[in-house]
Amino acid sequence: MTDKTKEQMLEQLDVMLNEELPYGKRLEAYEFLLEECDEIVDVMLEKSYGLDGDTGKMLMEVLAQYKGNKAIFMGLVSYLYKGDDVALFAHLIGSYGDEQGITVLKTFCEEYEPNYNEFMEIRNAVEELGGDFDLKQDFSDDPLYRYLKGLDEQDDRKSPFEGMWQDEDGDDCDGDDCHCHDDCCDDDCEDDCCDDDCHCHSHSHGCHSRHCDED
Repeated sequence: MTDKTKEQMLEQLDVMLNEELPYGKRLEAYEFLLEECDEIVDVMLEKSYGLDGDTGKMLMEVLAQYKGNKAIFMGLVSYLYKGDDVALFAHLIGSYGDEQGITVLKTFCEEYEPNYNEFMEIRNAVEELGGDFDLKQDFSDDPLYRYLKGLDEQDDRKSPFEGMWQDEDGDDCDGDDCHCHDDCCDDDCEDDCCDDDCHCHSHSHGCHSRHCDED
């Protein structure tokens, strides 16, 4: 038996739906409502009909924890077809446990072109509901799919440091005359000690310019 009162539930619902409050406070209310709040499911459903965006999704995530309600199931399907977060709502439909979700998810996948992440969530949800998923789709151009399958050549990936070290003429700084990484300063080096021949870049010595002079 829950120790939560209906008054507390309604109060926390108002907090969660108030977009002017700090997100952390709203998140605490969200977590409060995730369980043992069956008494206000009808109130939450009524509120959900006038909401959209992140707040609407947050409320539907809460409602998805209360199984066996056709109105909640249809709400999840509605959000799936809005397309704002296909992966999330495919997952929620799968965990909700209504076998009608199998047909809904497979039909959605056939009618639209989900990306690789969405496709995998739909497949997982169908299988979680006990269905067979034999739909195929070409993801050869999907960035996530290519990354996970290692299809992009390593040589095509440039180092984030490429071109950072160049000499004054703009040439790559890798010749014998390059002093970009010289540790020429000794322990007695001070901020103003470097002369025209010093190439010190050590932050510990206070020297930050390439040649430590006005030029």
